[in-house]
Amino acid sequence: MIPCSLVTTCFNEMRSFPRWKANMQAQTRFPDEIVIVDAFSTDGTWEAITNWAKEDSRITAIQEKGNAAHGRNFAIQNAKYDHVISTDMGVGVVDCFCEELMRPFEENPELKLIIGSSYIDTKTICTLASKTEWYINNAVVSKRKPGKSSGSLGGNRASAYVKSIWEECGRLPEDLTFYADDSTLFRQFRQAGYPYAYAPKAKAFWGRPPELKQYWKEAFKYGRGDGEAAIKMSRTFKWFLLKRIPGWVEIWLNALRYTYKLSHFRAIVNSVKKGDFGVMFLMPVFAFGIGWNQSKGYHLGYSEGCVKCKSCRTRLKESQENIAFDKRFSK
Repeated sequence: MIPCSLVTTCFNEMRSFPRWKANMQAQTRFPDEIVIVDAFSTDGTWEAITNWAKEDSRITAIQEKGNAAHGRNFAIQNAKYDHVISTDMGVGVVDCFCEELMRPFEENPELKLIIGSSYIDTKTICTLASKTEWYINNAVVSKRKPGKSSGSLGGNRASAYVKSIWEECGRLPEDLTFYADDSTLFRQFRQAGYPYAYAPKAKAFWGRPPELKQYWKEAFKYGRGDGEAAIKMSRTFKWFLLKRIPGWVEIWLNALRYTYKLSHFRAIVNSVKKGDFGVMFLMPVFAFGIGWNQSKGYHLGYSEGCVKCKSCRTRLKESQENIAFDKRFSK
């Protein structure tokens, strides 16, 4: 078997660490090494990790200051093996997670990237807001082609790749505030044309928050990260850069676009069939708020990125093409 290192980062993850550790110990194929980089947790996470490392020599625990991208880069840098499995400590994974991510490499040595699947943890669906997102997500997933993973471009939560492509692409960008570092890197992988495969059985499950405002706050942060990297730029934002519409109009248009995009007829029908009538009424409000906050975050992130994320924006053709719409920089 090809040896592999599993890498992850954490900060104050004591609530999720016991489950994550149990998930790792239940793996049908335990990684040859697990590298955990802790950003100086204060809730007992570091002590729990070091105790595990004392019990199992395959666990490497490191403390390092910096954002999440820096921490993961540091973990990969310190990994012993060329094949790296990436996941987050805040998610749950199936018992065959590592085995399924490594299987394609062993079947085809030419592969450089394996993309797993990411799903909502149904155990955390306990409020009207979380149910609304779940119905929307199911409507989207049901339209996806068979064999495709839930995050088709890949990300830190469920993936595996060889260290050489991570190095060749300049590692995860560390000049972003928090989000979009993996979105940028995995877009680079695709842009470079590295051979990849899907591993749909390598499933990771991420918990969702209970309150509506928490989803909107999350959308703002995702939008900010995408704006900093100048990726996933909407047509309405391009109109704003071209000075065809003012910023406040763009935010409204984006919110309305999300309302139309996320208020799936299939999701509404499924919620009614299950007797979750509140979802039917909350869905447009939920979707409008997602679009509104995503756009506000994108505006802030794009402005900030013009100053502090210039290096990240040079990585992708997509980013360069999007920036070209900005009348302040194009002639």
